[in-house]
Amino acid sequence: MDGLHEQALVSHDQSDAYAEQRASAVTQIESTIVELGQIFTQLATMIKEQEEQVMRIGDNVDETVANVELGYGELLKYFQGISSNRWLMVKIFLVVLVFFIIFVVFMT
Repeated sequence: MDGLHEQALVSHDQSDAYAEQRASAVTQIESTIVELGQIFTQLATMIKEQEEQVMRIGDNVDETVANVELGYGELLKYFQGISSNRWLMVKIFLVVLVFFIIFVVFMT
């Protein structure tokens, strides 16, 4: 009977050790899951912050496109105004020519 009793105690000790190992593994898994939850929460926060930045960048790009289109329109109007006014072009050419001559004469 002593042998059977000892065997039962050893078996019970092994069962206790196994249960403790399982409990330890479950606790470790639980802490890992909690850590993963925290990581995903931080990741969601970072994504939300970046979403706001991307939206601002998109708005800035839209505004820039509108400004470039307005600038292009103004340049076209200015170019058409200059092109149609030949007398102004002649005046500008003469002024540039006079500055060039003065520059060449006084610099040499």
